[in-house]
Amino acid sequence: MGKSQYVKDLTFGEAVDSIFVVKSKQLMPFRDRPGNYLALELVDKTGSIQGRIWDEAETFDQVINEKDVVRVKGRVELFKQTRQLRISDVTKCQKGEYDLFDLVMHTDKDIDQMFDKVLKAASTISNPHLQKLVMSFLSDPSFVHDFKIAPASLRFHHNWLGGLLEHVVSVLDIAEVICRTHKGIDRDLLITGAILHDVGKVREYVWDPMLDLTDEGRLLGHVVLSDEMITERIKELISFPRELLLRVRHMVISHHGESEFGAPKRPMTVEAMALHLIENLDAQLARFTTFVEEQKELGKVWTDYERLLERRIFIGYESEVESYVGETTESELEATEEELQRGEVGEQP
Repeated sequence: MGKSQYVKDLTFGEAVDSIFVVKSKQLMPFRDRPGNYLALELVDKTGSIQGRIWDEAETFDQVINEKDVVRVKGRVELFKQTRQLRISDVTKCQKGEYDLFDLVMHTDKDIDQMFDKVLKAASTISNPHLQKLVMSFLSDPSFVHDFKIAPASLRFHHNWLGGLLEHVVSVLDIAEVICRTHKGIDRDLLITGAILHDVGKVREYVWDPMLDLTDEGRLLGHVVLSDEMITERIKELISFPRELLLRVRHMVISHHGESEFGAPKRPMTVEAMALHLIENLDAQLARFTTFVEEQKELGKVWTDYERLLERRIFIGYESEVESYVGETTESELEATEEELQRGEVGEQP
């Protein structure tokens, strides 16, 4: 069954027959009579909605589990002015009965084209040791499958399917510019670091049927996992120079910049510093732009306070600024000044 109904589009009174992921479930006692009902949180790529099973709750509780993909039948109701799904039936879906891209947010860019761009960058690495190292990853079908679809994070930036690949391509684009403007940088090293710095994320995250951390992701993190994966590959390569090995590993373990952000070491080579700045630039801008786009859909001038960024962001007015040139009255300017002051950066929610 294809998915035609999404959470964000569900309206009061609508009959629902669609596929969702069970993000959470809890068997709850009725307040005014014996027995229990089943409270569910159902999600797809557009958002989440609360669901309630009022009849035979214990039976359904035994059949479905958290992170199951399920086909849900029911109707949308309102509870305290919030949409809620009154569920009449739930059945578990098997792999092949759903499209993961219906359930989890994904990149809007062409995944194969992005991967081809990474391959092209790898082919320009002139150092044979570094090219062999990079291609040992990019020619591995199992790694490539995961590399193409993995997210770059759970929340902060590129937190969608294909997000890791999208992030790597962006880092590569910026790295090329940096190499042209700063001649003291070893381009082969920086391009290698751009491609490999986050390879551990294919083991840090799981994404089917929803984004989450793996056990080794929680316990070790992608910086450690990336270093481990790279070291294992280098052991299989013949006569890989020791200093080059240290430089590659150092780029990876220092790319977060500071220990407070998860870096075991601060950058201590030119290429490591460049990679840290480039990677952080792309991550921060991606977070800003994604958050602004999400809030812009709500018709706001200022975003809500974002705790990860510790500030609100000015979106702007619906009409283009240019359309007001020569037409803005003094009273309009005063009103604008007042709004800007109320939305001052750093204002608490």
